Amino acid sequence: MQYKDYWVGAWQANDARRYYPRLYDRVKHRLVVVDKAKIIDVGGGDGHFLSYMGIKNADIIDISDSGNMIAGSAGFKAINADIEKPFPIENDSYDVAFCFEVLEHLRVPHATLSETRRILKPGGMLYVGQPNMPADGVHHVRRYYLRDIKSQLTDADFYIEWIDYVPAFTMRDSILDDIWRTKSLFRKFKQSVAFILSFLPWGVRYFMARIVPDRFALLFIVKAVKR
Repeated sequence: MQYKDYWVGAWQANDARRYYPRLYDRVKHRLVVVDKAKIIDVGGGDGHFLSYMGIKNADIIDISDSGNMIAGSAGFKAINADIEKPFPIENDSYDVAFCFEVLEHLRVPHATLSETRRILKPGGMLYVGQPNMPADGVHHVRRYYLRDIKSQLTDADFYIEWIDYVPAFTMRDSILDDIWRTKSLFRKFKQSVAFILSFLPWGVRYFMARIVPDRFALLFIVKAVKR
């Protein structure tokens, strides 16, 4: 199972990179969760994202053994399950669901969204953080453009309340790493341009993401509501 040890060492590595603050600090205030809401993170792995969000009392459903073990030790209730199959959870169980950096890993994302909708209470909220990145054929099995995430949420009978963006060229270290690793001269050139663009002010990059999201958004942040 390819995700069995996926989260081993990830918490420490992501802390060292300040991974979640760099990506989400500017949209975090929009991911509103009311007091005493019952929360689940679908594909939430080791629980680091929820911990970054300041959420302590929540459930996580994930297929990864390492993720479940770490999430459990962090105080979350870990539910070990394949999220592309029916969840072992009753209907209308949760007020809020998170699904961040997950759907691009799945071959049957509609099943996951449909199950997420099923376990949400009427009017329950789903927050999605969807990367807009090329598929690597290993962990990222497909690329999501804005129209893709919108259509999949609509097909799963969610109403999209708003969409926000994390601008491209935010993770400069990842761009540099790609420049050194790739053997493609075209990709080296392309990523070198991206590295230069990473020095643009955040506001400029955010404006670019809003105007041409499929090209200049690193992630689409979506709030959807169960119809």
